[in-house]
Amino acid sequence: MNTTFLLCLTPFITGAIGWFTNWVAIKMLFHPRKPIQIAGLRWQGLIPRRQKQLAAEAAEIIEREILQQHAILNEIRKIDLSPDLEKAAHALVWERIGPQLQAIPLLGSFINDGLLAKFEVIATAEIKKEAAPLMEQVATRFESSVDLKQLIEDNIAAFDLERLETIVNGVARREFRTIERLGALLGFVIGLAQVAILYFSGAVSL
Repeated sequence: MNTTFLLCLTPFITGAIGWFTNWVAIKMLFHPRKPIQIAGLRWQGLIPRRQKQLAAEAAEIIEREILQQHAILNEIRKIDLSPDLEKAAHALVWERIGPQLQAIPLLGSFINDGLLAKFEVIATAEIKKEAAPLMEQVATRFESSVDLKQLIEDNIAAFDLERLETIVNGVARREFRTIERLGALLGFVIGLAQVAILYFSGAVSL
């Protein structure tokens, strides 16, 4: 094989090496899942190896930067339960209380639709009046009893890595391809630079 051919081939070889190196680096984010020993060295993918640490740090960031003080409480306060409370009051009066009252001897003859409609208005108003303090109690108790940071950390630490890899590849496939191509491009440029250095230094001649 002559020198000219080897020099022409060099950029393509270095380009392939650059692409392969970046491809391996991307794969090593998730692989190997379990530690393996190679030449006395312990080898495991970055995310499988650091999953618990990443979970702890992610939970801390989410708690500190996103779930700020009383954030859950404030979000619960914004929930509008009026339509649900109105439906509940309607069902309570017409499907439960009304039939029971109408079943009472003598009294039942006085329970008509007009009276039940008035009962519904009263029930709706009273339920709405009690709903706000109840929601406040639920929100306060939730905030004080649920450790959101630990909950987030446990869920991230237990998240299936195969599913996570599928999600990441689905979201970042284009970016990963770009990284691989950049590796090939840089490798090709380095190969050209090597050929140029060898040629202009007089180490080889075409």
